[in-house]
Amino acid sequence: MKKKKSGSIAIPFLLTFLISLIIIGGIAMIIYDKIDSDSSSLLTMTNEAGTLSDSDSHTILFVLDLSDSIDDDSEDEEESSEEESSEDEETYDWEEPDEDEEKETKAKPYTFMIMRSMPVHKQIVFIGLPENMLAGEQNKSLTELYTSGGGAEVKSAAEFSLEIPIDRYMVFDSASFQKLCNIMGGVNFAVPGNIEGFKKSDGLQYLSPDQIEKIISYGGFSGGEIQRISTAASLITAMTNQTSGSRIADNLDNNFETMVNATDTDISALDYQQKKYAIKFLMKYSDPNDDETVSDRSKFITPSGTQTSDKFILDTSFIDDIAQYFVVETTSPQQDETLQPMIPETEAKSDAE
Repeated sequence: MKKKKSGSIAIPFLLTFLISLIIIGGIAMIIYDKIDSDSSSLLTMTNEAGTLSDSDSHTILFVLDLSDSIDDDSEDEEESSEEESSEDEETYDWEEPDEDEEKETKAKPYTFMIMRSMPVHKQIVFIGLPENMLAGEQNKSLTELYTSGGGAEVKSAAEFSLEIPIDRYMVFDSASFQKLCNIMGGVNFAVPGNIEGFKKSDGLQYLSPDQIEKIISYGGFSGGEIQRISTAASLITAMTNQTSGSRIADNLDNNFETMVNATDTDISALDYQQKKYAIKFLMKYSDPNDDETVSDRSKFITPSGTQTSDKFILDTSFIDDIAQYFVVETTSPQQDETLQPMIPETEAKSDAE
């Protein structure tokens, strides 16, 4: 029997192997081209990364305008009162309400607050401003300025009097404010004083968006307007500290679009794109550790000044005190904080930091 040469077997085997490689490689190239043509399929694989410095800090003036809802409630109460009075005026002698008492407990239509966000320091500062605070070159109250020129005029006047930069403003009505509270998730808060409709307790109680609005606008605090805006800033601070920063960061695009469309604001889409990474960083990496119940990302400051029956005048010392939060340091690129890509929620936060 004649023995076959080894070369006669190897050559067909090599040809078969090369043909297989060509076929498989062609299929792989087609798949790769398909993936490459659809850039959206690659976006989900891209981690966010960037740098932060003091220049990423920004300031927003918030205005809660409840004038429409309060006016509607007042009209309903007046109509109801007139109907009851016409029916019973022959039988009962109605006692006139105390005008001072009614004035104190009536809800305040306007609330003004400044938010200073400092992402590189993972800190937010809220400053409530009394609605009767004199501000601007015209030395008018914030309420007068707002009713005549809106959020833009209040922003300009507050910048002048507080000697700080205020980048943008955002005006909420009742519906948009309660929408924001729902996004944040409500708050557990110790309600001060004897506010009608709330439990008399020194402990924390969960507040719904409607209850948060009622406390912020409550006009019957014994300490007057300065206590009201201090309580409002304290409440917003507590809500910001208790929310899940990771959840807010992960849904920031949708939340931004929702709130911008629901409010009167000069914040643009470009503003958001420039600050988005910094905001996400602040919220995501300021969440508490497992053994802590709430974050300490936010704090509030109460203005000091002279209060009369109808006006509030800021102390110059208060202006000096808050200046430290508005200093923007010029740093070299080496001093800027370079951040690692944001980690998925399933990974430990300590590893990311």
